[in-house]
Amino acid sequence: MVKEICATLLALCNTFLNGFDFNYTDNKQELFVRGITECTIIVNQALPPPSRVPVLISVAQAILESDWGKSRFAKEANNFYGIIETDDTEPHIKSLNSSVLLKRYGRKCESVTDYIELLNQGTNFQEFREERIREVMVTREVDYDKLAESLRLYATDPFYVEKLKEIIFLLQEEYFRG
Repeated sequence: MVKEICATLLALCNTFLNGFDFNYTDNKQELFVRGITECTIIVNQALPPPSRVPVLISVAQAILESDWGKSRFAKEANNFYGIIETDDTEPHIKSLNSSVLLKRYGRKCESVTDYIELLNQGTNFQEFREERIREVMVTREVDYDKLAESLRLYATDPFYVEKLKEIIFLLQEEYFRG
């Protein structure tokens, strides 16, 4: 039942996001952070609290996966999270080093919507969902280290969690103070 509600809310949110986009430049990291932040907030507003992804996690993963929006996938496909496309008839971009296809999005916020849907429904992210629910319902505090640990299956990089934690720390110091 929760999956159906989330899917419906995300579909409604996607309709709204079709009219929203953001711009950033390679030398203005704060514009990238602000854009991903705004998209995440908009998507989260359409979801019940236990299904929301913390903004800091969303921004940190977008930075890590797209090199602050500078990667080819980000620039050519508005794909900030390395989201794979399994259907070659859908819009995609091909990896230069492998046969992997990545989703191509018409607008930047569509990537954020797909990312949040992936964390809410993907089989690899059950631990993330359980930790998030524990934090929302029990402790009422976000533990970014635990959430980062629960995302270790997001990438094949054995140092992914450590890199993610470093970016979270940087964001807390530079962009999300107070």
